This record gives sequence, C-alpha cells and structure tokens, in this order.
Amino acid sequence: MLRACKLAKPWRTIISTTINPRQHTTVQSAAGSHKHIHIHSSSSAYFRTHDNAHPILANSSSRRSYISLPSSFTALVQQVWEMIELHTKVRKKQRKALILKLRQNTLTNISMKSIRHNMEFARTRAKSNMEFARTRANLYYNAKVRRQRYLYESTVEHTKQMQVQSKDRWRKWLKQAKGKEKENDDDDTASVLLEVEIDDVNGDYKRVWFDEDGFPRTSRDKNGRFVNPWSVVSSTPPFSSFLRWRRERWMDSYAPASLREPQSLEERQQFLPIVTSCNASSAKKNKKNIEFQWIGHSTCLVQMDDFTILTDPVFSNHAAPIPAGVPRFTPPALNLEQLQEKHIDAVVISHDHYDHLDVHSLREIEDRGLMSEQGKYFVPLGHKHYIMRTCGIAADKICELEWWQSSTIQKHSHELKISCAPAQHWCSRTPFDRNLRLWCSWAFRSTTSTSTSTSEKSFYFAGDTGVPDNFPLHEQIGERLGPFDLAALPIGAYAPNWFMKESHCAPHETVQIHRAIRARYSVGVHWGTWALADEPYFEPPRLLREACASAGDGLVFGRDMLVVRHGERVEFPCSDDDSDGVDGHSNEEMIVDPHPVLLKE
Repeated sequence: MLRACKLAKPWRTIISTTINPRQHTTVQSAAGSHKHIHIHSSSSAYFRTHDNAHPILANSSSRRSYISLPSSFTALVQQVWEMIELHTKVRKKQRKALILKLRQNTLTNISMKSIRHNMEFARTRAKSNMEFARTRANLYYNAKVRRQRYLYESTVEHTKQMQVQSKDRWRKWLKQAKGKEKENDDDDTASVLLEVEIDDVNGDYKRVWFDEDGFPRTSRDKNGRFVNPWSVVSSTPPFSSFLRWRRERWMDSYAPASLREPQSLEERQQFLPIVTSCNASSAKKNKKNIEFQWIGHSTCLVQMDDFTILTDPVFSNHAAPIPAGVPRFTPPALNLEQLQEKHIDAVVISHDHYDHLDVHSLREIEDRGLMSEQGKYFVPLGHKHYIMRTCGIAADKICELEWWQSSTIQKHSHELKISCAPAQHWCSRTPFDRNLRLWCSWAFRSTTSTSTSTSEKSFYFAGDTGVPDNFPLHEQIGERLGPFDLAALPIGAYAPNWFMKESHCAPHETVQIHRAIRARYSVGVHWGTWALADEPYFEPPRLLREACASAGDGLVFGRDMLVVRHGERVEFPCSDDDSDGVDGHSNEEMIVDPHPVLLKE
C-alpha cells in the first residue's frame, strides 16, 4: 500500500492509490495539470511522468497506465519510496542481526554441550583407567604372591630323595675335611648341609635335577629357563632388588662414587699399573710350568704345554650393549694385534653378561685369524646359535657343552681336556632373555704322554660364581675335576652383599673356593677394570690378604693366593714338579712383588 498524505500547495488533496506488482495507473490531481507517472512495482520501483497524457488511457487495458499529477508530486513519491526502502533495509539489518545472534547463541550452546561432553568423557575415561590400573595391580600382586608361595611351599620330596641318595657321600666329604677316619659317625652335620631349598618340579616339565651321586645336572624350570638346582632363587633375582641397589648406589650407601674407580690417569697408573713386558721370572720360559697373564677383569691368557687358552675375551671400552654403558677405567693389557702370534687353541665363554661376552672382540678374533687350525670356541649350552648369529662364526668352530660334559683337543703328543663345570650365577643380555642360556665354569687338564712317562697340568677358571650357603658345589667340582695346579678366581663385584651375594663372591669366599676345589695356586681376577659394584676399586686385594691371614692352615697371601698387575706374566709349577714354589722360589718367599694397590691409603 502506497500512501501520500498532506500534499503541499497548490494541492489540498490526499492521493491514495494501491500499487500491485506490474500495475501502472494514471492519476489526475485536483489542480487540473496532468502528470503521467509510471509506477513499476518490482524489486526497485521507478516513476515516469508524461505530459499531455490522454485520460482514456487510464481505463485502457494496455500494459502501462498513467495518472496526471503535478511535477512536484514525483519528488514527493520518490522521497516516500526512499523512506520505504530505508525502512526495509533497517528491517533487513535487524533481521540479519537477530539471525546472527541466534546463530551465535546456537554455536555457544553447541560449544558448551561439547565441552560438557568432553569433560564427562574425560572423567569416565580417567575412572576407567583407574579401575584398569587397580585391576592390573591386583593381578600383579596376586601373581607375585603366587610365585612367592610357589617358591616357599615347593615340596621337599625331591630334596629328601636326594638326601637319601647322597647322604653317605657327603658325610664322607665332611669326614675328609675334618680329618675323621671313623667308619660310623653319628654327626648330623651332613643332615644340616642337606637342608637345601630346592624347588620341586612337577607336571610335564618334571626332571631329576641331581644324578644318583648327588651332582647337579643342567636344569630348567617349567618355562624352559635354566636354574641353579640347589637354589632356584639365586638364578632369578627380582627386579625390585635391582631398583633398590640402584637407589642405594645413587645415595652412595656403601662407598662414594669417587672411590669406585681412579679419578685421574696418574692415580690409575700409580695403583693399577699395566705391565707391557714380561717380568724377570718369566724371561726364561719353562715348558713344565703353567704361564698365566692377566689381561683385565676375567680375560686371562694361559699357556699349558703347547696349548694357548683365552678366557672371556673382552677388549671393548664399555660393558654394555651401547657405548654409553659402564666405562672401562683400566684398558686391556694386550690388544688383539699383540695376540697375533699366539695361535689360540681354545676360547672359553663362561656366560653372556657384557663384561664376559663381547661380540665385537669375538668378531675381531675371527676376522684377524687368531685361532689355530684346531682352535675352537667353547661355550655353555644355548650360546652357540647366538654367537653364530652375532659374530658370524662357523658352527663347526663352536663347541657347546652343558655341565659335566667334556671335549678334547689333540696337538702333537699333548691332549687338552676341557670340561664344563657348574657355577652359581644367571644369564641375561636383554630384559627378555633371562636364563635362556646356561652359565658355567671351566676346567682344563693337559696330558702329555711319552714313551716313558705321563704328565698332567690343570687349570680352573671360575668365571662368575657365588658360594651356596648349604650346598657343597665347589667341593663337588674339586672331587670330580680336581685337584688343580692353578685357578683364576673372582674377588670383586661383591658390594652390597645383600644384592651381590647370590651371583658373586667376596674375597673371604674366594678363599673357601680355593680350598674346596683343591687348587695349589689361585690368582684373584674380576676386579680393577669395571665399576660394576659399589666397593672401592682397591679393596678386593686388601680383603683377600686379610682373609688369607685369618684362614690359617699355612695359606699365605702372595704365594698360595695372589693378585698380579695387568699384563703381568707369572709361571706356576705343575703338581709333578719338585720345586717348592713358583719359579723355583721356596715357599717362604714372595712369588711376585706386592701389588701397588695394597699400598694405597
């Protein structure tokens, strides 16, 4: 509806007309002057004025209709129309603003709902995670309780059977140790020794862990992993004990970190010197003797008759799978180039820990051709495939043995018998291969046969071992494979005792092993190279000297048991030699000069 009100002079009239879409009208004003207006009702209306419009056209059916109005009316109508358009634009803006506000309110509501939904979802998820963690902790705790209960409540039927079979034999050992010759002895000490914690084996994996004579066999648990049959717990140390030890080591509970290794090159050269040339005692080599040279840690070079033996060769600078592992503070006394002329006949590996099995060193030995024609690598059960895969050594050059098995090497008129003996330890190179490979010690016996006589030389390499509390492990080794002319026994990595006791031996326990295996001479190894445990690096030789002094029975430190410098070569007489001491010295004299580490304050 279009309305024009109160028109200006000279008209005193009100014109009112209705404009429909596409409608054109002719209007005549009261003043009599006609104007023709074209009103087009579309999206943008417009006016056309025509003078001299014919009145008849107002009623015609033509496309356009005209009205006659004064000329000022056009401007008035245009103003009115502009006001209408302005009002329409304002209404459109208001409508757009309202729509925008509604849209913003809608988006805000949606956002708030989304936030509430996310918060609810996060709350539900956190609650679910807490429930899962609680359930997991309960399952872990129940499994731990079941395992402890299994270890604690394991039947002793097998132990009693072993006691019945071995009681007479072990009582005989006790009589010999105490000097008793009576045939009928009612001493119950043997029964005390027989009270050993041994897990019974039931079900499909049942196996006799001891033979009819009471000697331990190579044993596995129900998961197929190797165990110490006289004490299963000693071969499976819990991870919580490791964490406790690391925490105490960080707090320097036993000894400060500054004492675990030399703090300067001068200190290392003063107290842990490396001998680069042979000493005066070994300048004239006697083939009747056993020549021993300590390269470092458990790496020893032993020569008996025409045989050359290398034990646990580790020439790397770190005892870890990565170079950032445990650093070596004393370099090896010999490098692989200096071993080029040795022509090694036997390389023995005691177990797979990184300070005893170094794949880089084995690979270098093989690549440089340091082995003799009949030379072999002797490893305990489970190591052969691993060494073939990591070192690229042929299968026919690796001899894999289990406890009490032996192998021989022939060379001219000499025969070297290499026997795999038990040890109390465990194996692991990753968190996932615990005890999948066996651990052991090694016994060597060289026999020289001539037309008139036969002579023997023997050497024992203990590797890593603990001393069982209630089981005569090393007495059995001494009886079955001993006695020995020379033994290399570990004296380091024993602190703290509550954590290391099951897998390493302290110096006073080394003295016990020396006596048990019936060794004539023993050299302390497994110290002064890596900071594996918490004791000061200079403490093991001192404690060994104190243990020898308190042992009595004529055991003399420096003669029967001694420590040597890195790289130092010493000759030890074999059992059939008439000399009283090493290199012809009497038993009252020192074999070698005192180690400088014994002089450290």
